[in-house]
Formats: sequence, C-alpha cells, structure tokens
Amino acid sequence: MIGMARVLDTVNRRRIWCLCIITVIVMSVINPKFLSYDNIYGLCVSQIAYGMAALGLATSLIAGEMNISIASILALSGVVFVTLIEIVGVLPAFLLAVLVSGVVGLITGYFIAYKGLPAFLVGVVFMISMRGAALFISNSQTIVIHNRMLRELGSVSVGPIPVLFIVLVISAILIELFLKYTRPGRNLYAIGGDAEVADACGLNTRLYKMIAVAFSSVMAGVGGIFLTTRLLGANPSVGADAILTILPIVVIGGISLNGGKGSIVGTLSGIMLMYLLLNIMSMFNIPVSVQSLVRGMILLSIIVGERYIANRDRKI
Repeated sequence: MIGMARVLDTVNRRRIWCLCIITVIVMSVINPKFLSYDNIYGLCVSQIAYGMAALGLATSLIAGEMNISIASILALSGVVFVTLIEIVGVLPAFLLAVLVSGVVGLITGYFIAYKGLPAFLVGVVFMISMRGAALFISNSQTIVIHNRMLRELGSVSVGPIPVLFIVLVISAILIELFLKYTRPGRNLYAIGGDAEVADACGLNTRLYKMIAVAFSSVMAGVGGIFLTTRLLGANPSVGADAILTILPIVVIGGISLNGGKGSIVGTLSGIMLMYLLLNIMSMFNIPVSVQSLVRGMILLSIIVGERYIANRDRKI
C-alpha cells in the first residue's frame, strides 16, 4: 500500500509529463505520421523560441513578478541581431542583442521593484515601446539573414531533434538546478512566496525582483534570436501573440501567478504539452482561430482551478 501511495504521489506531481506521454502514445496509434521524422522535427523546432521565453517568464513569476513585455523583446532582439551581423559579426551581434534585451529588462524591473509600479502596466508600456523600436530599426521591413553559417545553423539537428531544442532542454535543467540548489535561487522562491517576510529576514527583495525581470527579458531575447535563425530573417511584428502562448505554458507547468511556487522542469512539461496540443490541432486542420480559443480556455480553466485550490487551502 505504501509503495502504491508513493507511485500515485509521483504520478500526481508529474501529471503533466504523464499526460504528454499518454498523448504521444494515443496519437501514434491514431495517426502513424505523428512519429514521422518531419513531424518530430517540426514539433521540436516550434518549441524553441517561445520555450526559451517561457523559462524566463517562469523564473520571473517565481519571484512574484510578471513581465509581459517579453512579447516585444522577442522581436527587438531578432531585429538588433540581424542588423548588427554585417557590422560586427555573428557572435558580437548575438551578445549585443542579448545585452539590449537585458538592459530593457533591468529598466522594466527597476520601475516595478524600486518604484512600486504595477508590473502589468509597466509591461504594457515596454511591450508597446519595444515593438515600436523594432519597427523603427527595421523600417517596418523583414530583414533577411544572408550569413551562410546562420542559415545552416537553423536547420542543424541530431536525427529529428534540432540542436537548438537540445539547448532549450539544457537551459531548463541549468535554471532548475540554480533555483533549487543555490541560495539566490531559493531566495527567489522565498521572495515570491512572501516578499514582506523575506524583506524582514534581510533579503534585498527589490534587487532580486529587478534581476528576475531582467532575466526574463534576456531569455526572451535569446528566444528571439533563435526564432530569427529559424525563419532566416527578423520580422519586427513577430511574437505579437507570444504572451497568449507563453503564459498558458508556464501556468500549465505549475507556476503560480501569485509567485513562490512551481519549477522550471514543470515549465518544460508545459511547453511540451502545449505544443503537442497545437501540433495535434494542426494535424487535424483545426483553424488557427479555434487554436487561440483553446489556448485561452486552457489558461482560464487553470487560473480558476488555482484560485479554487488556494481558497480551499485557506479554509483548511
């Protein structure tokens, strides 16, 4: 009985992963093409950009702050990256694009953490302004990548698994290890759980929050660059609906919108499940408008469920 209870507890804690496995098994039976080389490659490559941004947003939410400006950071970093390639080279362009993303994140985090402005409103302001910056830099045009190495890098894979997808998984593992096994990582959980108590314990809560928001922008910037290499060009309008996909991903993965709860490995399972669902809907030719409706309903149901559980625990 004790062994069964442990198994059930493990399944409950890893229920999203279990659901992913069940979905793969069922779909492989229903449609053999689901496990084809092309579909596996397409499924993996579609997760990379928004997946990187989701890891950053999850970290920010663990610290108790939301950064919705990441939708525009995706576009801005890509535009800056491609614009600078011919001027300074690939690696310096990558570093500068990530630096720009980080600086924007630091400014966003400063207004949220040190000035006490609502994270949502600050995020909206920077989302609009950074989208404008991307459109200005690119002159509202798609900038094509001409660098041969980058054009080839976007399609490099190990079997049907893109190399950039492997980078996504490794990034998730490293962030998870940092959050769970380092003092600063555990401090982020403490601050997200109760900032006042954490502040009373001597933690510099405002600095932690600012850095967490900046990190979410950095990860979105990296995701934007990865997306640019896949699309072979930088489009200033890319990522307009990013937050509608990324936010449900992190919530599905177990990240609490109230902060202090969840894990990056859980977020990775949310990425997998969301894109499995999108892939399945595409295979059955379900319209994009319906797919957006499904994403919205998933997010709504999880938020309602989370509030119900929180109220139930409060009563207990």
